[in-house]
This record gives sequence, C-alpha cells and structure tokens, in this order.
Amino acid sequence: MESTGIQRLFYLSWTTIKLNLFFILFSLAGGILLGVGPAWQTMSDLVQEYGMDYQQVTFQKAWQLWKANFKKSNLHFLTFLATFSFVAYNLVLATQMTGWFWLFVDLLLVFVLILLLTLYFYMVLYTSTYEIAVGDLIKLSFVSIFLNFWVFIKILFGLISILILTWQFKGLFLFATFAMIMMWGAYVTRKNRNFIDGKLGRDEANLQKAF
Repeated sequence: MESTGIQRLFYLSWTTIKLNLFFILFSLAGGILLGVGPAWQTMSDLVQEYGMDYQQVTFQKAWQLWKANFKKSNLHFLTFLATFSFVAYNLVLATQMTGWFWLFVDLLLVFVLILLLTLYFYMVLYTSTYEIAVGDLIKLSFVSIFLNFWVFIKILFGLISILILTWQFKGLFLFATFAMIMMWGAYVTRKNRNFIDGKLGRDEANLQKAF
C-alpha cells in the first residue's frame, strides 16, 4: 500500500510538471497572446485522455494537439479575453464611483467576471470531448455552471488556494500552477460533465430510435 501511494504521488507530480512546462512552452511558442488558448486546450485534452499516465503525456502528442487546437482555441480564448477585458474595464470605472448603487454594480461586475472565467473553463473541458458549434458550446457551458452550486464554489476555492500557494512558493508558477488549476477543475466538474454526457447520450439514442 505504501509503495502504491508513493508511486501515485510520483505519477501525479511528474505529470503535473510535464503539463505545466508544456503549457508555458507552447504559450511562448504562440507569442503568449496566440499561444495561451491552444496551450490551455492542449492541457485539457491530455488530462482527459490520459489522466495521470505520465508516459503517455509526451511532447510529440502535446505539440500535435497544440497545432490542431490553434485556430479553434484562439477563437474561444480571444473572444473570452475581449469580453473579460471589457467587463473588467467597466469594473475599474465603477469602482471610482461612490454610493450604494455603484457598490451593487461593483459586486455584480465581479460576479460576471467569475462567471466568465468558469464559463471559459467549461468550454475548454467540453471542447476536449465534443465537436459542436461555438454557440452550442457556450450554451452547454453556461448550463453546466448552474447544475450544482457547490461545484461552482469548489472551482473558486481551488483556484484561490492554488494562487495563494503560488504566491507563497513562486517556483510553482514554472512547475505546477497551471497544471494544478486544470487538473483541479477537471476533477471537481467531472460529475456535472458526466451528467451532461449522459443526457446527450440519451437524447442521441432517442433520436436514432425515431429514425
């Protein structure tokens, strides 16, 4: 049992390091702006396909996925980035105002920013699983956010915890931070995604029976 536990810890640690290094390398390969989206999607693809099997998480596979994801992932990421930046800019303007009304607006905009982050995260996860139109992907991701409130809280708790840990140990930024965020998000949302997958599977089966 002790040996198995040590092995699992090694698999988890080495997979985390490899994924994080791949993310940074491929983000730089795209000049950051055009690299982050495909790199993030590549991590999601690898995590959902191979889990903690570090031997399957190779540079060659990651590179092929990054190139295959380049156009679609940049469309998703740049759209998210533009929307997020617009809301964040309005939040900055709103914080300069005083009064209860503007405090309410501030809180509302913060909530919208959190929703956008979660929405994009679900979009990345679902893109690894389904080939669907962007509009349907957004709808599916939006619905998933509200399937279980505690999953939403867990995502935020994990993200904040990882960022605080990274602030305390700066080396994690290079070797673990981004991979931990992806793996945590994939782990805590699995029930929601399995529910959606089952629902879509039943709908597809019913459609096939109808014809």
